[in-house]
Amino acid sequence: MDLKQLEYFVAVADHKSVTKGAASLYVSQPTISQQMKLLEAELGRTLFVRSANGVELTDDGTRLLRYALRILQNVNDAKAEIQGASSVHGTIAIGVLPTLTRSILPTLMRGYQNLHGPSHFEVTEGSSQRLLKLITAGDLHVALVDLPLSDPLLAVETLWTEELILITPHAMHLPPSPIPLEAFRHHPFITMEPGYGLRDVLFRLAQAHGFNPRIVYELTSIGAIIGFVEQGFGVSVVPERTVELEIRSRQISFSRLAGNNTRDLGMIWRAHRRLPDPAQSFLKFLKTYNWPPG
Repeated sequence: MDLKQLEYFVAVADHKSVTKGAASLYVSQPTISQQMKLLEAELGRTLFVRSANGVELTDDGTRLLRYALRILQNVNDAKAEIQGASSVHGTIAIGVLPTLTRSILPTLMRGYQNLHGPSHFEVTEGSSQRLLKLITAGDLHVALVDLPLSDPLLAVETLWTEELILITPHAMHLPPSPIPLEAFRHHPFITMEPGYGLRDVLFRLAQAHGFNPRIVYELTSIGAIIGFVEQGFGVSVVPERTVELEIRSRQISFSRLAGNNTRDLGMIWRAHRRLPDPAQSFLKFLKTYNWPPG
């Protein structure tokens, strides 16, 4: 067993595919396949279950992955320390939900820079499921997502809980708040595409009230949802802070919902893998931030 074999093994485990793992390392698929067979032969254990859809780790493979990640990280840490590469200045690759890019993320970035000076952020928007995949693949350092999320490769920490409200066209007559969500069971709903936590929350809340929402449009941004609601195409359930400006300007109306209508948000990062110093510094900042955000 050598470091190169462990690197190949982690790449295949990350991508759940020999082909994709090989592509991520710019080596040939036969090379990785041969090294995985040699590794399994040396250990006397099957590390992957292979199928037409890719590969999945066996229990032995999962155990090896934990050690492989620590070994490779220790090697990287040693190189960084010896070469003097540690620095809090550098690129921080962060993933974020579209509902958090309007105010939350810019506020966090500015707050971090006020404490640590100029820092370079690479920002990726996407659904919670897409961001999870980018974290596990090592393409992002940290992501702000809807919870719950569960993956053995993830570290997860809840940061805050926020209230969700019902938004409607301004001309729609609404009874006094709070309104039970089931009062809108026959209304058309507008929400995010599958894979977004906000859509999952809508279904969870509706099903708790005995119905499935009738979805007429599935979109990829909170701005698009607001626009469609404003023009009377349907109603939606969104975080209150994302529509404060539109409510004040009377572009849309809103109602508070009866019962517990909240969602949890938090951050995820790759477990058992040491982040670069800039990302570690930002992660520490997030953990000590005064949540919920103002």
